[in-house]
Amino acid sequence: MSKLKRRSLTMVTLFVVLMMVISGCGSQSGSTKTPDTPPTANPASESPGTPQHGGSLTVAYVADVTNFDPIKGTTGNDHALLWPLYDTLVKFTPDMKPVPGLAESWEFPDNTTILLHLREGVKFSDGSPFNAEAVKFNIDRVNSTDSQISDLKNIQSVEVVDDKTVKLQLSQPDSSIILALSDRGGMMISPTAVKTHGADYSLHPVGAGPFIVTSHIPNGEIGYEANQNYWQKGLPYLDKLTVKVIPDANSQINALKTGQVDFLANVQPQMVATLKADANIVLSPTNTLALNMIYLRTDAPPFNDKAARLAVLYGINRQQLIDAINFGQGTVAVQPFPKDYWAHDDSINIPYDPEKSKQLLKDAGLSNVSFTLTTYPIEWWTRLANGIKGQLEEVGITVTIKTLEPNAAVQSFLGDKETNALTGNWSGRPDPQMTIASLYGKDSYYNPGKATTPELESLIKEAAATTDQNQRSGLYKKIVNTSVVENAFSIPTFSQPMTAAMNKKIQGFEPNLLGKAIFSSLWVEQK
Repeated sequence: MSKLKRRSLTMVTLFVVLMMVISGCGSQSGSTKTPDTPPTANPASESPGTPQHGGSLTVAYVADVTNFDPIKGTTGNDHALLWPLYDTLVKFTPDMKPVPGLAESWEFPDNTTILLHLREGVKFSDGSPFNAEAVKFNIDRVNSTDSQISDLKNIQSVEVVDDKTVKLQLSQPDSSIILALSDRGGMMISPTAVKTHGADYSLHPVGAGPFIVTSHIPNGEIGYEANQNYWQKGLPYLDKLTVKVIPDANSQINALKTGQVDFLANVQPQMVATLKADANIVLSPTNTLALNMIYLRTDAPPFNDKAARLAVLYGINRQQLIDAINFGQGTVAVQPFPKDYWAHDDSINIPYDPEKSKQLLKDAGLSNVSFTLTTYPIEWWTRLANGIKGQLEEVGITVTIKTLEPNAAVQSFLGDKETNALTGNWSGRPDPQMTIASLYGKDSYYNPGKATTPELESLIKEAAATTDQNQRSGLYKKIVNTSVVENAFSIPTFSQPMTAAMNKKIQGFEPNLLGKAIFSSLWVEQK
């Protein structure tokens, strides 16, 4: 494989969105064992005929992978680019229920112990074995100080029971662990490759997924080829997969219409009508778990003052942004869980109230409030930032817009902590506890100001230890009230449907509530 160049941080998830109903996530305590039937590649219902093997597919994608090392990556955009390379211990159905992956089953002897039973006959693409030692190596690495991942922090120890059995001992009950193993924390990398390449591992990534990486031009193109020794027979269907990094929406559409690419993972709202008129293009809209956010630095002026944060919270006219910026596509969001999702609470309401914003500032003795809002040099994002700027200036808050390339914007806000606020999307997580812990946990990477309260920390811990869905829902209501309604640690704005677009010869696409494309099920209809 050609040497891959290092990459720095990139953007906090670009375009993902809302969601529909999840009928239940998370683990259950007790001695419950999962079925050992592996997930199969299910072509979308409209796909005609039997999947065909061979051929290549070129995808247009909005951003490059931030890092080929799952524990070092920083954005939700990475998942679609890492899944071809890395299989996870647990996989998920389109409606976010856990199903077997590299772990063919799991059980809970008690509420702080999980036994993972691993799949037989799996090897990493470098030929090294996937076994219990590899799982221990990976999970210990996920929980190391070098990792950006906090989803598995309640795993206190990992014990190798035998070659195909791993015992996870938890420090406390954690309702999110099983679905967390379908995310970055469950992506299995080759211990041999890590030990061989050390700090340069991201230049030589090795997984047990359906593809291997053969080339990488940073911010340009990623080349994948089928893993000939992939454990799941019949997959992948494609011989080659190429991802072209194309941030500009107009360039994406032109590339799709002219045949330069075959698949576009997320069509920006203003482009949907254009593609509907093309008989060679198939659109696949779906609702997902993600939403647009304004992230705030809560440890520096002006947002170290709660009144300034609340003034922004009530000073945003969310429906106006949807209508003017997003072509009427989307739903007002005032909490991190979209409407109809089981963790969403309909009683939480934050109306647009500019007079309340002004009064909050006046009562706190705040005048001449100003901040810098960082966004990306992409038309949709600059329009959104200007829309926010105009609304907040009506309540007396001066906004300066700063545009930086996606990787620089995130580095500036999350890494270097140089800017006050960032427009971005929250891409959603497989389990709501993961979303809560990531956005509002005091030690989370996505909470650069370490904003918290004793009550909030207690509620997050209690929710993690609760497995009953109704009880969890009630706790998430309290968490949202504390983190958003009372303290405005971050500002949800709206969610929107995600639409994938593809040449009509591309079959097998199956959208999911995460709103992140999975390429291993795609196949090309060959004449």
